[in-house]
Amino acid sequence: MGSDPKVRAGAVDVVRHWQDLGYLIIYVTGRPDMQKQRVVAWLAQHNFPHGIVSFCDGLVHDPLRHKANFLKSLITDLHMKIHAAYGSTKDISVYSSISLPPTHIYIVGRPTKKLQSQCQ
Repeated sequence: MGSDPKVRAGAVDVVRHWQDLGYLIIYVTGRPDMQKQRVVAWLAQHNFPHGIVSFCDGLVHDPLRHKANFLKSLITDLHMKIHAAYGSTKDISVYSSISLPPTHIYIVGRPTKKLQSQCQ
């Protein structure tokens, strides 16, 4: 909202690595769909690979639940398999809820000691 978040070093390289291996890239955000144009432009501006981008329908009170439900629908309805997920420590519960093992959950930044066993 009004700021230009910095790209973490290596972030684009990591996403490109998965794309080069043939995986479908899916960006899942708790941001409202009214920010779609801005977020997609930011991804392009910073050279992130093309992929599916999921937003919340308007403002929601529980964006983590939205993320989890979206991923669950990909697994259940489209029979997709999620191979790896990246996010902040608050996303650990989302990725755990879709039965992704801790070895496939990558947290940007440092998790607290309490969460270290739940992610990479």
